[in-house]
Amino acid sequence: MPSLKRRNAMHRLLSLQFHLLTFTLALAALASQAKAVDFNRDVRPILSDKCYVCHGPDAEARQAGLRFDTEEGALDAIVAGDPDDSDLVFRIESDDEDTVMPPPDSHLVLSDKEKATLRRWISQGAKWEGHWAFEPILRPGEPGVGVNPIDAFVISGLDAKAITPAQPSDRATWLRRVTQDLIGLPPSIAEIDAFLIDQSPVACEKVVDRLLASDDYAERMATIWLDNARYADSNGFQFDNQRTMWPWRDWVIQAFQQNMPYDQFVTEQLAGDLLENPTQQQLIATGFNRNHGYSVEGGITDEEYRVTYANDKTSTAGTLFLGLTMDCTRCHDHKYDPLDMDDYYSLYAFFNTSAESGAPGEPGRDQMAAAPFIEHGFSEDNSSKPVLAMVMKEEPRTTYILKQGLFDQPGEEVSPRTPKVLPSFDGYLPNRLGLARWLCSDDNPLFARVTVNRLWQQFFGIGLVKTSDNFGLQGELPSHPQLLDWLAAEFRDSGWDLQTVIRHIVLSATYRQSSNFRTSIDDPENRLLARGPSFRLPAELIRDQALFASGLLTGKIGGPSVMPYQPPGVWEDLNAPPSHVETYTQSDGSDLYRKSLYTYWRRAAPHPAMATFDSPSRNVCTVQRMATNTPLQALVTLHDPTYIEAARAMGEANAGMSQEAGLAIAQGFREILSRQPRDVELRLLEDLYQDRLDFYRHNPDAAERLLSVGHRVVKRGIDKPHVAALTDVYHTVFNLSETLSRK
Repeated sequence: MPSLKRRNAMHRLLSLQFHLLTFTLALAALASQAKAVDFNRDVRPILSDKCYVCHGPDAEARQAGLRFDTEEGALDAIVAGDPDDSDLVFRIESDDEDTVMPPPDSHLVLSDKEKATLRRWISQGAKWEGHWAFEPILRPGEPGVGVNPIDAFVISGLDAKAITPAQPSDRATWLRRVTQDLIGLPPSIAEIDAFLIDQSPVACEKVVDRLLASDDYAERMATIWLDNARYADSNGFQFDNQRTMWPWRDWVIQAFQQNMPYDQFVTEQLAGDLLENPTQQQLIATGFNRNHGYSVEGGITDEEYRVTYANDKTSTAGTLFLGLTMDCTRCHDHKYDPLDMDDYYSLYAFFNTSAESGAPGEPGRDQMAAAPFIEHGFSEDNSSKPVLAMVMKEEPRTTYILKQGLFDQPGEEVSPRTPKVLPSFDGYLPNRLGLARWLCSDDNPLFARVTVNRLWQQFFGIGLVKTSDNFGLQGELPSHPQLLDWLAAEFRDSGWDLQTVIRHIVLSATYRQSSNFRTSIDDPENRLLARGPSFRLPAELIRDQALFASGLLTGKIGGPSVMPYQPPGVWEDLNAPPSHVETYTQSDGSDLYRKSLYTYWRRAAPHPAMATFDSPSRNVCTVQRMATNTPLQALVTLHDPTYIEAARAMGEANAGMSQEAGLAIAQGFREILSRQPRDVELRLLEDLYQDRLDFYRHNPDAAERLLSVGHRVVKRGIDKPHVAALTDVYHTVFNLSETLSRK
């Protein structure tokens, strides 16, 4: 047992350690309190989430005449520099149910941390800032010299957290990554070998230039834009009948082929008909505004649906070009953003003058377009039948604020105008052309930011602003605000050249990093950009890469949509009356193997393989697809004829390579995954091959059944058990997580 003297010494030591710990914690608390509070980062989210419901922009919902969405309003309850004399602090720290804010019946509760943040903010002077997204775009100074500015901004953020970037991915991985991102396909083996041999300092630049100049790039970018523009081959609504919109899709592909400046790209789609002496192509471009659904139901009120279509155009413009949830202001003032019904209907006024009437494919009408439309050549199946492309045309019409959003409840008259919180619309034409010019003006703070954020999302799976559809007060703050503004300024100053921004991104060291997960960093979404991007491939790319690797992919560009393999009965489930029944007629020949970009898109019954991998219905503008992980996805790649037939085509092509099956297995593995199999992978696949070969030798009928899957005729004179076994091996590789992911 320790002596009394020793016990006393131990007690004094423990007491000293306790006091040191207490002192350290106190210093940490003081340091935390002294840390400057950033209004946009720390304070506005609290006010927006917990206070705006009763004290925000919506005048009708505002309580006690108090508002916290403006500095002037907030000062009614705040004494800058004196939290103890501020009514806001008194209310949020009160224990009285009749006094405390937020009130108990709101079911909103401030945490102790949030209360402390508000108190500290007031103590530090209650500095107010405008919402970051509404502030002018100023090109920030680059934190590094002689490096890609993207890397300079990212490394600056990592250095602040004492984090080092990940190691670069190997050259073959980068090539596969950039090829998938830019053209939606994996690189060919010839392209891989050529790149690995090329040791020049501009080898990567040459690859990027080659990809950007390809038709495949244009089709990849068009695929994304079709989501944004809510493209479909059907009307939606109850009967979801066919209509003709593919001429507009062809225009989009051609625009990306030409690397059309983005301001022109947007202007021609919004208002090509209002340009001086518009060309036929500029008129077709305005089909962008006609991509919404149309109802052909009998007995509907035409004016009600005309208003519905104008609402769709308005919401699309708000989401796609401004990153704002404008639809929230259709029936009442916005609950969170500085937008009111006057803002909404003033923007709506630009689209309320559309001269469109009727609906495509109305009962008794053969034409798949509704006026106004223009002729666009002749159909491929009947040269005497013209293709009609829906376009825009102006028809003067007075616009009113619609009370509660109801078409038959007009209120105050409004004129075409943009939201008051953004730069003035004065000096612009009060029509869609003026709107397009205003959107693309240098002083618009949202247009460039929103666009480059979606580009970043394309290459990293998540935008610098995670909520790419919402740059308002309920949206997330940018992870790298200076990088976002640098990209926006670069985009604007380059003459709105998308490819300039893309080159910066894909040639950066940030993009080239290994995508391996780093367990030492608590950042599951990779918001710090301390590793390379990794995410599940979009639905179209999963199918297209299987067709490409197998050699089945058809390179035809443009034209009407096609109907690849689809399970029977999907369309029949719509229960349309006999007058509106449409039949899914599977394409044949090379049309079966066209890119998924050209797959017939029916809103009420999307292609099940596409929908299972999260492609949207396109009923509305979609700027960010969901990413789910479900067993149904495995069922698609295991049982869809597309993947079995692709594996079979590879089996037939590689069956005669050598007496050694390992060579054919390794060849197919590389064609699919762009790398050689590791020794353990090759052994496992060889074992699988041998097992399946033995099975098919003893069960030739099973080999016959497997090789009969798909439209493609089986080659004569092949060793069917051998080809069937290789088919199973390649089919297995098609189902690997690595195959379905962008690493």
